[in-house]
Amino acid sequence: MKRISIFLLLYMAFVAMSCYEDHSAKDFKIVKPIVIEFAGAETAVKIFQFDTLEINPIIYKNGVSDENLTYEWKIQGNEYPETVLSNKMTFREPISAAPNSTAYDLILTVTDKTTDIQEFSRISVTVESSLGEGLLVADTRDGETGDVSLIMSMNFTRGLLEKNTRFYRDVYSSVNQHNLNGLVKDMQSFVKSDSRTLTILTDKDIYRVDPFEFANWEMNNDLFFVPIDGDLQPKNMMLWDYWGVEFLNVNGKVYPRNSSWGNLYYNFYMYTPDLADYDVSQMIVCGTYYYAVPYAFDENKNRFLQVNSRYDGFLQFREQNPGLLFDVNNVGAYDAIYMGEGENAQLMTVFKAEKGNDYWLAAMQTKEEDTGSNLPKGRYVLTNCPGINEAVGFAASPISTDFYYATKDQIYTIALGDSQNVTAESRYIVDRERDGEITSLTMWRGEYGRMNVSSETSSTGMTTQNAQYRMLIVTTYKESTGEGKVLTIPIVKLTSGTLEPNREIHGRYEGFGRITKVAYNKVGN
Repeated sequence: MKRISIFLLLYMAFVAMSCYEDHSAKDFKIVKPIVIEFAGAETAVKIFQFDTLEINPIIYKNGVSDENLTYEWKIQGNEYPETVLSNKMTFREPISAAPNSTAYDLILTVTDKTTDIQEFSRISVTVESSLGEGLLVADTRDGETGDVSLIMSMNFTRGLLEKNTRFYRDVYSSVNQHNLNGLVKDMQSFVKSDSRTLTILTDKDIYRVDPFEFANWEMNNDLFFVPIDGDLQPKNMMLWDYWGVEFLNVNGKVYPRNSSWGNLYYNFYMYTPDLADYDVSQMIVCGTYYYAVPYAFDENKNRFLQVNSRYDGFLQFREQNPGLLFDVNNVGAYDAIYMGEGENAQLMTVFKAEKGNDYWLAAMQTKEEDTGSNLPKGRYVLTNCPGINEAVGFAASPISTDFYYATKDQIYTIALGDSQNVTAESRYIVDRERDGEITSLTMWRGEYGRMNVSSETSSTGMTTQNAQYRMLIVTTYKESTGEGKVLTIPIVKLTSGTLEPNREIHGRYEGFGRITKVAYNKVGN
């Protein structure tokens, strides 16, 4: 009987267990994933820097409306700061990250707002350089910080057709994620052998970047073998291209750098033969190739200086014979406000009296041996030229006796000859309503630029010619719109300085802030 009772208890327990329904599995839901498809598109792409990358993925989640999905496209890698580029499903953005053989990661994050569940996808992006030869344009939009853009066009870039003009705006800030501290005063692109650099001077700092990439390398005292004590006050630069030597003027002292074997650092500043303290205001390299020579003007002793052949110091000119047009070792109480190259490699320097409004132009021979009597070639009085005391820029022609200066509203030409008294003739009046006021004037010196000029014999009414030493670069600014422009004006008749009258074929590049400097971006030997 006892065995029967035990059997009945076991049977009842079995029946109870068999009747129990396990509901535990029904407490879980299968969460369907977010689907990201690229419709067969590559997930490893190559793109030129600043070109626009377009990606059109198919993204969905069954049971969830598109409104409940959010998107984030983020680029990272190669020391580039992690940056969100877009919050749209379709990606269509310019890529400004610096060129690098190592690919960047473009990360897509899709979030389901109803569950906070995320799905990720990665695209490998290799960035190649698209920057090259052209015109560097430094501008400011807030009056305190600067940026640099690049124009690649027929006027400035070899082999480029007029229809293929390309603008790379705000290149520096796009690459480095910040503006330049201060306003740009000078820029120098430098390529020699395996060394390539772009040095940018603001009124506060010195920057060095790669002219192909614009990514920051070094700045300020990191550029010198021996750090400079005290505040840095960058002034200007010049390049002795044939010998591969760059000269940097800081606090009035000139520091050389030879690019041989990839040298990136400036030596100690150069000395004068008399070891006197000096303060260089203007400097330029006159001549071409082997015959080029660097010159500077010392404001302390009001004298011209020539860089010696070892580029570690200056040469002092011989004592000048009396009765010359001016004394190269002491021009008197004048400030040098412009220095350029005139015909036959003459050094052309505009002087303004330290007191008063007396202006004159010094023409100085640079090729002949200094005998104490042969260097001064011309002393042209500019005081009576219209608007000279309001001049915003000057330009000299290495292939003609033309000399140019610009006021806020006009460009004037001076035909230099034997007479020291000259006459200025207005050649261009700016369209203030369209372009605002003139802010600078320079001569295009690049070897490969081309320009359009009027032609009565051409079926199109114009022909294309070489622009070297025959094209003026003019910058303008319109205060009411805050827009700066770059205009290129062909010189169609040398000696007289006649400018192209048809403004419709002048080069015109718009959409900048107030332009503070333009320079040639040289990226090849």
